[in-house]
Amino acid sequence: MSLFSSRLVAQDRPPIEVEFTGMFWLTTTYNFQSSDPNWSEMLRPSKLLNDQGRPFADDGQFTIGIRPSRFGFNTRQETKKGDLVTRFAFDLVGGGSNIGQTFFRVHSAYLEWNRWAFGQRNSVFMDGSVNPTTVDFFGPSGLVLLRNIQVSYQVVDRQATQVMVGLENPSATSDLSPFRGDFEYADKLSDIVFTNKLPAATIHYRRSFAKGHFQLGWVTKYISWFDRSGTPQEDYSGSTWGYGANLTGRLVASSHVTLKGAFVTGKGIQNFLNDGTADVGVRTDPDNTVTPYTGGAIPFYSIMAASEVKLSETLSATVVFSRVVNQTFASQLSTSFERGNYFTLGLIHQPFSNISFGVEYQHASRQNTDFAGDPVLGLPAAQGRFFAVHKLQANFIYRFAKKL
Repeated sequence: MSLFSSRLVAQDRPPIEVEFTGMFWLTTTYNFQSSDPNWSEMLRPSKLLNDQGRPFADDGQFTIGIRPSRFGFNTRQETKKGDLVTRFAFDLVGGGSNIGQTFFRVHSAYLEWNRWAFGQRNSVFMDGSVNPTTVDFFGPSGLVLLRNIQVSYQVVDRQATQVMVGLENPSATSDLSPFRGDFEYADKLSDIVFTNKLPAATIHYRRSFAKGHFQLGWVTKYISWFDRSGTPQEDYSGSTWGYGANLTGRLVASSHVTLKGAFVTGKGIQNFLNDGTADVGVRTDPDNTVTPYTGGAIPFYSIMAASEVKLSETLSATVVFSRVVNQTFASQLSTSFERGNYFTLGLIHQPFSNISFGVEYQHASRQNTDFAGDPVLGLPAAQGRFFAVHKLQANFIYRFAKKL
C-alpha cells in the first residue's frame, strides 16, 4: 500500500507522490556526574573523559533540549522499471564546527530505484531493525549505526532472503591527537593527513523467518595516511586494511517479549559503530630510523543485547546492555579508549500511535588503556583512567506526517 496519497501531476511524465514527515522530540536529562557537554543528551561512553583522560566534571549536570527533532519529505514516482523513491531528512544534532549546538544536520538524503540506492542512508553493513527502542536518542554504543554515503544494489530480494552489496564512503579516525602536545615527534604528526584512496566494500545476507530474522554483514576498507613533509630519510606515510563482521538477530519470543542482539568484530572499522572510537592507533618501531612510528588498525569487538517487553496496550519496557572492547597497542597513550559499557532500563508510555512519553535510568563507563611508557621515545608510563556516570532521562515525542 502506498504511503502517499496526493500527487503533483505533470503533463508528460508520471505523477509524483509527496509526503512531508516530522518528529518533535523534547528531552530532559540529569547526569549525577558529568560528561562532554556537547553530547549531554546522549549516553556515549567515549565522551566520559576528555582528551587529557580526565572527567569533565563530577558535580551533576541538567540539560533540556530538542536536538533529536527531525523533519523531511519523501517522494515516489512510478517508472517502467519500478518506483523511483527519494528521501530527504534533517535533524538538529549539529556536527562539525557546530558540534554541541542545535543546528541543522543532514540525517538522510538518498534515491532508490530498480534495486539500486544512491546517497546517504543506512550502511549496507548495518541492521537498523535491531536498534532497540530507548529513551536515549542514539541508543547503545557498539551497535553498527552509520548512515553512510553509498552506491548499493539489492542482489537478492525475496520474501525470506535478501542480499545487498555496496560501495561506501570509507573515512577513518585516529588517536594521533593525544601525541601532538608532548610527543617527541609532535611536529611530524601535524603533517600527517588521511587519504581515502578506495571506497569501503560492504555486503550483507539476511534471512527472515516467522518469528524474526538474522543478518550477517561484512565490510572491508583500505586506510592510508600521507606525510606531507616526508623525505627519503624520514617518512611517516603508511597504510593498513580495516575489515569486520556484524552478526545481528531479532526474535519474537512471545506476544509480549522481543529479543534483539548484535556481535561485531574486526579492526579499523570503529567509525561504523554508534559512538565509534579511533580506527587507527600509533605503533612505535624505534629501530626503524626512517619510520620510528606508524599506524595500525585497532582490533575490537562489541556486543549488544536488548529485551523489549510489552506490559500493556500502551506501556512497554526496554532493557539494553552493550560493551565495546578495543585491543589497544602497547604504544597507545593512557588517553586512548580501551573499553566502555552501556546500560539502560526504560519505560515508554504511548497513549496514541504518534505520541509517546518515556523515562529511563542510564549507566555508562569508560576505561582508558594503561600506557607502559616508552623510554626510547621519551614517553613516561601512565595509568589508564576509569570513569562512570549515572543518568536519568525523560522525553516527549510527537510524530506527524502530511500527504500533500
